[in-house]
Amino acid sequence: MRAYIVGGSAVKVDRHFEYSYRDLAYKVLSSCEACGNAEYIVVASALPELMAHQVDLGVHIVQWAGRRVPVVRVESGESSGIAAVEVATSLIHSGTARKVVVLGVEKVTEYPTYIANRMYSLILDYEFEVLRGVSPPVYAALAMRELLKVGFSRECFSSWAVKMHENATRIPHAMLKFKISPESFKEAQVLAEPVTLYDSFALGDGASAIALSSEPVGYEVAVEVVYGSSEVGLPAYARDRVSELQASTKLLKQLRERFGVDLRKVTVELHDSYTPYPIALLYSLGYIDTRCELSELEFVNLSGGLKARGHPIGATGVYQVYEVFKLLTGGFDGVSVSSEVGVVHSMSGPDNASRVLLLRRWR
Repeated sequence: MRAYIVGGSAVKVDRHFEYSYRDLAYKVLSSCEACGNAEYIVVASALPELMAHQVDLGVHIVQWAGRRVPVVRVESGESSGIAAVEVATSLIHSGTARKVVVLGVEKVTEYPTYIANRMYSLILDYEFEVLRGVSPPVYAALAMRELLKVGFSRECFSSWAVKMHENATRIPHAMLKFKISPESFKEAQVLAEPVTLYDSFALGDGASAIALSSEPVGYEVAVEVVYGSSEVGLPAYARDRVSELQASTKLLKQLRERFGVDLRKVTVELHDSYTPYPIALLYSLGYIDTRCELSELEFVNLSGGLKARGHPIGATGVYQVYEVFKLLTGGFDGVSVSSEVGVVHSMSGPDNASRVLLLRRWR
């Protein structure tokens, strides 16, 4: 039995101080026409125990939304959203349910930014990394330094951020809907030399939902989930180079070898929590060299990516899938693509775990 995405919705990524986890979930489910009559709900969320002191979040969301269907919550760090889609498609493939809603929801602005960043750091190994003062920006800085040594310029990373901000200006649910210039990096706050605030993702609250069905007939549009796969990588401290994203590279190479996927010709959402990671990944796959020509990658991160759309941690993967679904079936106002194929890539930490999905427009 095949699985098709038949609809979805997204709340603007922002600092939603006025909304709780349940409020955000209710808001996005209410705006998703295709999400009705679901037989199962899969909730993706990474931090509710830390941010809201709440366990069993899925059940409380379902009760709050007035639904009476089975629910399960999936947590896999930053890649929770794609992991939830994997679970949902498995439910359909097995015949357990004919229609499943995947809901990604996260609240990260309940506390000051420094506390939220401390919570986010727990995607790393607490005992071996966090307790010793290692944080995600530190690994990003090491990765950038490695890439600078092989010949990339500092401007390469700023050009990625500039491109993401420009893309985000056209996306209704993006958080940072403003352009930046390469010159702005000169005065940006340093997170871990040479990584600055402008090299980092926008941290915000958010909720996104997609509806998956075993039967696309009866819906205006549909996108088939053709393939999904995941890989666990080595911890960054055990690699020869932090910038060697072996798990992500392996999965995207598999898409090229098995399905002929060329990232220059399909709609792509890459995980770009920090600017060195997409550059390292595209370099390892042979799509760019140290000259960092990004012009041929015109369909990559049209959402603005984690950098500018925003990164509500456990919900981000659902946003990515929703965005590729929208782009393949008509696009956003002023943003469209001719491709019938889309790729979603998500990872947790510096390639600790990586996940990919291959999507194809059905009609």
